[in-house]
Amino acid sequence: MKKLIKTITICIYLFSSSLCLADEKKPDIQVVYKLLQEKKFEQAINNLKILSQKNDINAQLLYSKILYSGDITPQNFEKSYFWAFSSLVGGLKKSSKILEELNNYLSKKQIEKITKTLMEFLEKKAFEKDKRAIIQIAKIYENFVEPPDMKSAYTWYNLAVAQGIKTAKSKRDEVLDNLEEKDLLEAQNLSIKLFKQINK
Repeated sequence: MKKLIKTITICIYLFSSSLCLADEKKPDIQVVYKLLQEKKFEQAINNLKILSQKNDINAQLLYSKILYSGDITPQNFEKSYFWAFSSLVGGLKKSSKILEELNNYLSKKQIEKITKTLMEFLEKKAFEKDKRAIIQIAKIYENFVEPPDMKSAYTWYNLAVAQGIKTAKSKRDEVLDNLEEKDLLEAQNLSIKLFKQINK
């Protein structure tokens, strides 16, 4: 009996240890902060890259700050802008501060290129069923292109509502009031097409 209890105890210990290791390997913003405290900078940066690519807006903002400061990785203002911009349209308003700073170092042409690249990144995420990305795209069309593209903004807000994002409904209806009948029809048809592509 004692031998059996000892065996079970060892098994439980090994199982819990493997769970702990699995948690450490799983990228998570708290793991990143722990790695930074432990001065394991390379691991922290790698985890931040993974999380940012997964559209984790908190990781994106932290990665942007690190790329801006250049303290533990070389400065890269374009990448910093990219991730801060993604974080901002993802809902983190405090990202605007770093974007304001970066505006002093990047040209209008560079920012336009970054915006285009971000749109491509977010569209890819949208087709991977990332609901946040759908809203992010709509926000860019509405607020961050010159002139604002209300037709495209409506298309993506309409898609967001269809995907079950209730908070997008008021934005969709707000943008709707700025569209001509022809543009509205085209936007709705495109929403239907995108909805089918995402949900096939």
